[in-house]
Amino acid sequence: MAYFSHFIEKFRRITYSGRYLPEIDGLRFIAICWVVCLAHLGTYIADAVLQLNNQSSYIHQFLLEGTAGVSFFFIISGFILSLPFAENKLSKGQPVSLKKYFLRRVTRLEPTYIITLLLYFLLRVFVFQYETFGELLPHLGASLLYLHNIIYNSHSTINGVAWSLEVEIQFYLLMPILAYLYLIKNTSLRRIILLALIIAGMFYSYAQQYHIAHFGNKACYFFGGMLLADLYVLDKKNYQQRIISFLGLGLLIAAMFIPGYYASVYWSLAKLACLLIFCWLALNSSGLKKILSFAPIAIIGGMCYTIYLLHVGVLGVLRHQFAQLVFSNHTWINVSIHVIAALAAILVISGVFFLLVEKPTMKRDWYKFNWKKKEA
Repeated sequence: MAYFSHFIEKFRRITYSGRYLPEIDGLRFIAICWVVCLAHLGTYIADAVLQLNNQSSYIHQFLLEGTAGVSFFFIISGFILSLPFAENKLSKGQPVSLKKYFLRRVTRLEPTYIITLLLYFLLRVFVFQYETFGELLPHLGASLLYLHNIIYNSHSTINGVAWSLEVEIQFYLLMPILAYLYLIKNTSLRRIILLALIIAGMFYSYAQQYHIAHFGNKACYFFGGMLLADLYVLDKKNYQQRIISFLGLGLLIAAMFIPGYYASVYWSLAKLACLLIFCWLALNSSGLKKILSFAPIAIIGGMCYTIYLLHVGVLGVLRHQFAQLVFSNHTWINVSIHVIAALAAILVISGVFFLLVEKPTMKRDWYKFNWKKKEA
């Protein structure tokens, strides 16, 4: 048991911030499971293994709701990115150094993103030969600059899930400006404005749901994260009651089954409300924090960036030959084997990549060459 715990700890992400909240990695775990297991693994099983081609079926419509996991990521990002600004402007916390803010983005997230894009590019051109070098090179350039959504009005040809990172970096750049909302001294007025932006943003998001994503049609989720940061800084609670934990889990389950997309803007608002209330309870309920801080959950959640970038590629490779293998005449046994094999492949490949590529970039100043150490 001790050996297993030691092995698991190798995959825990490195953090230097005093505000590390393990429950946030637990929330990331929920989001990545939502995206991987429902939206993409579920579609992989339905299309490649079971060969269910009716895209209008209830199964496909339900799997489509897995994309809400990305919206959940946007809420979490909104909270994490706005929290230091909220602490500074609402409770006279430490000022945010914009130089460090942007440098951290470049040194912490860009290496993993760039390496995965180059890896996908090489595989698509030289291994699977989906496109030629010349055909795909402009798409690589656009994706590297986070401009593929804008230039081509489509998801990245290199790595389809990169569309959400292009949206998130827009929020990242706008955050120092949006943070001025926290300068509104009247707490009730400030929160009413944030709530109005969330509601208006959802109406706009619903109207634009068939268009390529950008900050505007996903802003409601980021503003939701900003509202959570406001509440967390000024009204942090410590709910001990077990009923609060059950309420939070119930809201999460409800959010997973509410048909927000392509159904109704009001259902979409209900879905968002459930997610925001769940996040609030997760940040303030001792029971939920204990669940979300459980080591395997928090560790996988801490690896979500790598898993998110790689899982579609792993499933894409499995589609070529492995998906056609039949392990049993019993459908559910066959499906279960495919699910377990796919999840194992995603976790193993992502785990290795995380240790070799992403985790080293979590170290502070990893990019600085230590001349003194070399001379010694």
